[in-house]
Formats: sequence, C-alpha cells, structure tokens
Amino acid sequence: MSATARRFRQCAKGRADEQGARQVTLHNRWVARSAPRTERLDVGPHVAAVLRPEETARLRDLRNLEHVVCAICGEWIEPDSSTATSVSISVEGERVAAEFAHAECAPSHADLASLVMLAQAEPLGIVYAQALHPDAGAVLLWERKLDVRVRGLDGGESSLYLDADRWEGFHVALVNEPVRLLAGWLLERDGDDLVLRRDEEVERFHGAIGRSTPEWLGSLEESGFCMMIVGAGVGLELPRAASIQAAIREHRALMGLVEFDV
Repeated sequence: MSATARRFRQCAKGRADEQGARQVTLHNRWVARSAPRTERLDVGPHVAAVLRPEETARLRDLRNLEHVVCAICGEWIEPDSSTATSVSISVEGERVAAEFAHAECAPSHADLASLVMLAQAEPLGIVYAQALHPDAGAVLLWERKLDVRVRGLDGGESSLYLDADRWEGFHVALVNEPVRLLAGWLLERDGDDLVLRRDEEVERFHGAIGRSTPEWLGSLEESGFCMMIVGAGVGLELPRAASIQAAIREHRALMGLVEFDV
C-alpha cells in the first residue's frame, strides 16, 4: 500500500491548488444560526424520510436567507417573501438533488422507493472505509449513501451533508500544512462501533471495531489519534485511491485529526 499511500499523502498535504487554504464555507454561519426560523418551506413526509435533521435545517436556512429558483416556473423566490415554498428530491441516474418550487407550482415530493433502492435500503446511512497510512496512521473515510445536492446561484452544486457548519474545524487539503487537530471533537469506542462526537454524537461507524485489522486498531490505540476524512461523491462502496485523491483535489472532502478516547 506504500506507493498508493504516499501519493495520497502528497495530495492531502501539498498538491491541492492555492485555493486549498480556503475553508469550505457554504453559508453565513452566524446569520444562519441567528435568523428566525419560519415554516414557509413545506417538507413532505417522503422528503423528510431521506433527510437528516441538519440537512432539513440547512434547506430551511437556504429558503430563509437566499434567493432560490422555482424548479417548475423558473421564477425567483425572494428570501424575505411570505410565499409558500416546497422542496422536492429528484433522482437522475445516481444524482440526487433538492429542488425548490412555489407550493402552488408543485407540492413537496420524492420517489421514496427509488431513493431507498439507490441507498441500498439505508437512505439515512453512511458508507465508510478504513486505511492505514505510513505516516498519519489510522485513517477513517466516510460519505453519505445519499449525497443530496442543492444548486446555488452560481449554478454550482453543494452537498447538504458536507456543510461547513456541521463539520466546523474540518478543512480542505492545505498547501504545505499538515492536517489540523480538531479541538472539541472526539472518537470513542462504543461496543463494536466507533462514534464521532462533538459534545453529542455526530456520526456512528457501525461495526468498525470488528472490521478493523489488528494493525489499524493497534495504530489507533497506540497513537491516540485518527485522521478523519468526510467526503461527497467519493464512491466508497468500491474505494479506490484515485477517487479519494480526486475528491481531495476537488474539495469534495474535509479532513482533520481527531483524538481517540482510549
């Protein structure tokens, strides 16, 4: 694994472009937390069934704070308007997108059967992989099985799960800097699972202890740290070094060094 691992290390620490030092920021963090919440956004039961609470909250922030476009009529929906708005989840191949609309143009809906099939019966679940790096030691990578995307005003798409507010302290690959220690985050063992916490549980890696090789688990326990990488569109169902490196280069992955509670 050494050749692959060393290429991975170069990408993570020194091969990102000059924008790599810029923290991923998807919205104004202070405003999003302080703005009053309204119920102007209708989230139907099938949509709610495939979204985590923080993803639903992010969609409400977008409706309350930014201009969004109706996916049906193409007209703008102003953030300060009282217009009833719906959000729907559409599937195009393996692309999953959240789209806003005037409630009178379209109700909130999602093809729940297709989404459950795409997520292999776990629409709220994650897929993860473990790796052992010759320098960093134990590495844990993961992504949402359903990478729900939302389109911004610039036409680009961002991942609801990979929101910088949720992963505060995590960062994109930095130029000529090591991976940073994440203050306030903790990885701990809970039976056969590993649990990532920040005061409360943020993510659970089911069966991670049983899946670990003795070398991986030994490195984790000996060093007391784990390099964590959360990504979007990485393809961890069939993990490959090239896809992981591409996600890091393209800033579709955030990383950080987390203390392990031994």
